[in-house]
Amino acid sequence: MRHDRYTAIIDTLRRTIEGTQWEGHVFCVGGQVRDEIMGNEIKDIDLVVDLQGGGIKFAEWMHAQGHTAGKVVTYPTYSTAMFRLKHFRDEEIECVQTRKEKYPDAKSRNPETAFGTIEEDCLRRDLTINSLYRNITTGRLLDITGRGVSDIEQHIIRTTTEPDIIFDDDPLRILRCIRFATRFGWEIEPDTYTGMKRNAARLDIITRERVRDELDKMLVGPRPVQSMELLRSTGALLHIVPELNVSHTKWNQLMRYLTEVSASPLEVKWAAMLHNAGTDDQQSALIAEQVVRHLRYSNDFIKEVKFLVNNRSAADALIHNFTAAQVRRLQYRCVNRERFDMLMDLIAALTGKSIADDLRYASAQLIENGTAMFDYKPPVTGNDVMAVKQIGAGPEVKHYYDQLIEIAYENPVRSRDEWLSCISKMQ
Repeated sequence: MRHDRYTAIIDTLRRTIEGTQWEGHVFCVGGQVRDEIMGNEIKDIDLVVDLQGGGIKFAEWMHAQGHTAGKVVTYPTYSTAMFRLKHFRDEEIECVQTRKEKYPDAKSRNPETAFGTIEEDCLRRDLTINSLYRNITTGRLLDITGRGVSDIEQHIIRTTTEPDIIFDDDPLRILRCIRFATRFGWEIEPDTYTGMKRNAARLDIITRERVRDELDKMLVGPRPVQSMELLRSTGALLHIVPELNVSHTKWNQLMRYLTEVSASPLEVKWAAMLHNAGTDDQQSALIAEQVVRHLRYSNDFIKEVKFLVNNRSAADALIHNFTAAQVRRLQYRCVNRERFDMLMDLIAALTGKSIADDLRYASAQLIENGTAMFDYKPPVTGNDVMAVKQIGAGPEVKHYYDQLIEIAYENPVRSRDEWLSCISKMQ
């Protein structure tokens, strides 16, 4: 949201709690304070209340006083609540009590939480730049680590306390460090970096969904290659995508491909990194499928990555003097224009822009003249095949229908009678 809207929301909260038990006890915290200092757009509004039970109690008080739109949503397990202000209905506000954490189970990143001081709340957080507080009543900035503001100014990523404690408690923070470093283009402080390396094996306890979410943010961020390089150099990659633990030469090649598809959809980026994971396209596609399935991607996403890897050599035979029929065959195989465009992005990275650009142009020409074969179905069906050939349902029907599609590659625009005539002549 824009800064003027954010400021208006905070001013509304300040006026609302003035003269109440909440005055001086409600703080903006984390990313919004960091982004405010950096002049970035504010994404989320997160509040902490340094009173026991403060998160839920504050939200419920706001609702009881008539300041909220709709109901308050509470999460008692985490002493967290979410509400919307009556005059800012589009913005969610999340609030929680200040808390301290204890990680009794080394195999889990889910801590036991309890009410704590604002200092304890600060030191349980991951990075200095994400552990700044602003008192809503006074406007005073609290930099409890003493390094949050200077690290923003000096472009440094640093843990709030001892790196081994931070990463052992929650190893997902290793990935968060990389994500923030590459999002902003900042340096990771040396002790923090070595702590990441020492604790990389702890990533084995993180759920695949959480790993995937962090990887997504890195790969769609401004520096996907730098993210991958840091994952590799810290040893994190071996524990999250071991299939990419390849030789130095092959790694450099994969990173060049990733650079080429940096503006492409996420499916293309995964296909670029996994396209030669096996000895041929088919084996590589199976490995790529295993990787993205292990990371809990959706079935549709898995299907797209597998298709791209399995067809990444589709342009190899078309480099010289391809025909309209060959382009239609590729369109039909892709089914839709979105998948065709993704495949062209991959081919451009692996084979070169020239062939991909030529295929895009040829495809556009076929679309323009009405002879493209995306989502193509001839005006006859399997029932027509059975009627003309006087056969029952079975493999023969598919045999003849496949011949129809082969004929369509040469000219997909025929009348129904012409198609029926074609069927009658088939052997």
